[in-house]
Amino acid sequence: MKLICFPHAGGFSLYYGFLRKYSYQNIDKIPVFDYPRNEITEFGTPAAFRFYVDAAAGYIRQNVAEDEPYLLFGHSMGAFVACEAGLLMQNSFGHAPAGVIVSGQNPPYAVHMGKHTEMPEDLYEFAKKLGGVPQKIFDHPEMCERLVRFAEADLKAVSAYVPTIPDENERLACGMLIRGADDPIVDPAYVGDWDKTFRRMYADEVLEGDHFYFNRSPETLSGLIDSFAGSLTSC
Repeated sequence: MKLICFPHAGGFSLYYGFLRKYSYQNIDKIPVFDYPRNEITEFGTPAAFRFYVDAAAGYIRQNVAEDEPYLLFGHSMGAFVACEAGLLMQNSFGHAPAGVIVSGQNPPYAVHMGKHTEMPEDLYEFAKKLGGVPQKIFDHPEMCERLVRFAEADLKAVSAYVPTIPDENERLACGMLIRGADDPIVDPAYVGDWDKTFRRMYADEVLEGDHFYFNRSPETLSGLIDSFAGSLTSC
């Protein structure tokens, strides 16, 4: 089974390369997607985020055979991309993901109800608050400026995100939530609303750490992913 990863706002595919360091019993390949930021001219509109989703679905179709099972993992903004791309693959292309792992994010329904982080005024401070950015990037002005520029593009796209709230028969089959105990983004009050995206939630895993909890326990994350992949025949 393939595991396809979608990064956080400002993130790159290489950031999630650490997942390839571990041995898996149920995962045989981990493709990682990069957002097509340079191809978008209408940031801050629903069309921009939809462009991300369409590109993600195109990437899945290019990297997964028609009869091949696959699993999606999305962190933060990537969780929304994973859900929307999974719904598109299932309901428009007839090739649903076996499961979707949503990490460090509130359910799309919460966005629909108005629970969503507004575009931060100071992206530097916002990035420091969330963690996950190595200090060496903050110490390197050119690298930091590039990161902030990409993060701004992504956050503008997601700020206009209009979530799909599928009917019960159109929901994704199975999901798993993984979050940090001290994540400032995830509101525990909304965790139950993932049932409006998935017909079944396999687990809600809470690990020590903040928004980028997996920097503290990457091997634990890989183990949870592998266990979820192994369970999908019964999900």
